[in-house]
Amino acid sequence: MKKIFKNLMAAPMLGLAFMSAVLGGAKMPAEQPDKVKVAVIEFTPGSDASIMTYEAKRQLQASIAFELYKSKRFDVVDVRHTRDASQADLAAVNGESTAAAVRVGKQLRVSYVLTGTVVEYNPQGSATLATRLVEVSTGKVKHTETISQQSISKVTTGGAAEMAAKVLKPLIQKLTDSLAALAF
Repeated sequence: MKKIFKNLMAAPMLGLAFMSAVLGGAKMPAEQPDKVKVAVIEFTPGSDASIMTYEAKRQLQASIAFELYKSKRFDVVDVRHTRDASQADLAAVNGESTAAAVRVGKQLRVSYVLTGTVVEYNPQGSATLATRLVEVSTGKVKHTETISQQSISKVTTGGAAEMAAKVLKPLIQKLTDSLAALAF
């Protein structure tokens, strides 16, 4: 009976020791030094993008954040936190000065803030984004880019889902590839 009790007590202890050894050597995603912590701000629509719906703007932000995350180069802040931090001052964050973007970046504890403007949003099959990546520690713009995309196939309905699939998805992929290629 004592031997059975001793074995029952030893099994969990060995299991805990094994798990500690395995997990102790593993890095958590936030600890990986090769990932850059970034916040993606909701882009401001320009005059040629006034037709863009509220839902389309939100979807654009979430899609950019997700593609950056999928690239495995970025540790991306959840867009809900980003929206809470930036919503009151969205025009300033996406504006000419970097001060508002730096303020949001410090609040979110990130290294970089991706801001931008939707320069063009045409449901007939084209879109243009003007983006900038602001370094929070210096307030300097690390990268700026204007990216355009024509529909990859004929646009039939001009709806948000079709724009997302045929125009915005390839546009976001171009942006992600460009940012992932940067040396940090």
